[in-house]
Amino acid sequence: MTHPVEAVGCKLVLKSLAVEDPVLKRARQAGFALAKETEKDLERMQAGIDKGTVLDIGPSCSEHYISGIKVGDTVVFAKYAGKIVPALDNEDEKYLVINDEDVVCKYRSKHE
Repeated sequence: MTHPVEAVGCKLVLKSLAVEDPVLKRARQAGFALAKETEKDLERMQAGIDKGTVLDIGPSCSEHYISGIKVGDTVVFAKYAGKIVPALDNEDEKYLVINDEDVVCKYRSKHE
């Protein structure tokens, strides 16, 4: 999987799990414009998401914090941690960059 953001230092790049309200999704698909207040509410909800898929791990991440975590894992991180970074060529494509110490746990696959 390629992505335009590379982790540096003790950072991880994540693709956060998206908040999706099915009613608002259908409204958008039908061509309705959402009020600015509704868009702000969605941004606030998205900022509160605390799960994401690891896309990249910085070279200085501490094993103390991320032991056993690898690219592709789904992790839980501290609420409101990190910085949302848009891709340079696509403002709608966003990534979350967090510190290694903000990882709380990872989800195990059914095969582990």
